[in-house]
Amino acid sequence: MHQKTRYNIKLAEKKGVEFVIGDVDCFEDFWKLANQTSERDNFRLHSKDYYHQMVRTDDVKLFFIKYNKKFIATGIFSFFGDTVVYLHGASANFDRNVMSPFFLHWQCIKLAKSQGYNYYDFNGIDEVKWPGVTRFKKGFGGFNVDYQGTFDMIFNSVWYNVYKIVRKIRRVF
Repeated sequence: MHQKTRYNIKLAEKKGVEFVIGDVDCFEDFWKLANQTSERDNFRLHSKDYYHQMVRTDDVKLFFIKYNKKFIATGIFSFFGDTVVYLHGASANFDRNVMSPFFLHWQCIKLAKSQGYNYYDFNGIDEVKWPGVTRFKKGFGGFNVDYQGTFDMIFNSVWYNVYKIVRKIRRVF
């Protein structure tokens, strides 16, 4: 683990943040933080229903960090096989100096280990597209695993071209 990552985890502990296991009843808190993060970092979210269905799944868990009686960070994690996978996360626009995302992941790593999971997957890095997120994830140490990319198998070129046009339009709005 990088020295600064350890420092940030200890800082969050010193500030008195609290790790909270959420459930589907906390979903609106997740959605609120996800929207703040989306606006701040300029990325698109999936639909609200997409995330809601995800947290209703048995092998998917929702966690929060609470500070001064408010949720300030959250994450959705898949617990399956021998691996815990970080799927989605968000944080508040306030109290960012508390370093809550560091504490959130550290608590999830410790929980995974205590429950017998062998791997903790941060689920994607890209130094060019996401330099800050990549630096954050690499700060926890570990190793990179490269997977084969995803590809579209085109059965009907006319409908595929319609799909591509609609997709471009939707990304603009």
